[in-house]
Amino acid sequence: MIEKINQLSVKIYEKIMGEKITPNIFVFLKNLKYTIFSYGIAALCVFSFEILAGRKLGTENYGKYVLSTIISLFLSLLTTMGITIATIKYIAQEKNQLTQKKIITAAYSIVFFLILVMGAVICFLSPLVLRLFSVPLDIFYTAVFFTTCFSLYSLATDILRGLSEIKKLSLFRVAYGLLIISFLIIFLFFGNISFKTAIFIIGFSYIFIFFLTTISIRKYFSFSVEWRWIKELLRYGVYAMVGGSLLTFLPRLGQIFVNKYLTISDVGIYNAYYLSSVSIMIFFYTTFIVVFFPAASKYKEKGPILDKIKKIIPFLFFYGVPFLFLTQWIILKLYGSDYPINYSLMFLFALSGILIFIYGLYGWLFYSKDIWGAKIIASSTIFVLVINIFFNTYLIPRASLHGAALAIIFAYLIGIFFLYLFQKKLIEQ
Repeated sequence: MIEKINQLSVKIYEKIMGEKITPNIFVFLKNLKYTIFSYGIAALCVFSFEILAGRKLGTENYGKYVLSTIISLFLSLLTTMGITIATIKYIAQEKNQLTQKKIITAAYSIVFFLILVMGAVICFLSPLVLRLFSVPLDIFYTAVFFTTCFSLYSLATDILRGLSEIKKLSLFRVAYGLLIISFLIIFLFFGNISFKTAIFIIGFSYIFIFFLTTISIRKYFSFSVEWRWIKELLRYGVYAMVGGSLLTFLPRLGQIFVNKYLTISDVGIYNAYYLSSVSIMIFFYTTFIVVFFPAASKYKEKGPILDKIKKIIPFLFFYGVPFLFLTQWIILKLYGSDYPINYSLMFLFALSGILIFIYGLYGWLFYSKDIWGAKIIASSTIFVLVINIFFNTYLIPRASLHGAALAIIFAYLIGIFFLYLFQKKLIEQ
């Protein structure tokens, strides 16, 4: 069975790329196979969790749960400062285990410090944050708890990516998926759940995987912190925070504006469409980037990688849009009658998912270059953020949920064009 999967992977690669597979590409595809399998199991658990929670909580409470997770993604920019992304890049580049120890020790020290300091600052500035996101206090404090858990989980698992411990990472990802669905079933069996219960389940699972991962990489810890690596991680991390982290947060931004201009029930409906389309594509994108980013960071020449990305793009549109249209129809049916099916909205969300995937591929290739590439993505993503905010503000009051989907499409089209203008310099740099 495994041999047949390997042969199929080779055939698909050679068909799309029009070239024979090399040993390095074969290793890449082998690691990608592990992540697709493990992240696929975890994704099934996550989708089952979301659907069960969405049905049980109803659109309003499910909307509160969604808002908590979105706010936590934004706050996690402050508690990680892009350090986890910088850690992947520098660990992947360094072959010396002693140097890797220094990088990992520095990363842990910075993130723990940021969680304590930024956590205190965020709580102190809670009135400002509450006005910014238009949410009550219970959602805010739930988001702060979730931020801490997510930041620690990201730190530990991204270090595994940098170390190319793909098998171990895959195992922990499966464990995470099984944990959240198991705990949800237990809570549902013994009684009703609230949006806080759903957040607690995910947060606890994050912390559990963080401890397991930390124990598994304990040999990479040092008792001394080297300031050189703290400076280097922070220097790259600032740009990674703006660009790389916003790549995760940006697609969810529309939900904040839906809450501002529409109702919290609309947030729940928006998330059902988002989960059944954009999240599906982000799953494939994330699974690919898990292996792609550390692998691309090892190569100085980016031209051949860029050529391969260009060959993938037509297949994404041709097969991706119909596939996402179908997944939306199936998953929305599973959500229940409270979540209406709108075919034009389904098409817009399907197209959004493809554009996010393409922008992400280009983005992480630029990040794998050096500080110059990180600066380009930081600038581009801020540009996309501003455009996205403008279109959300203009379109949602006029076109409701269709406006939110269109805001994603317009913003990412402009972002992709922006990166296209710099691709020649990417190869020449």
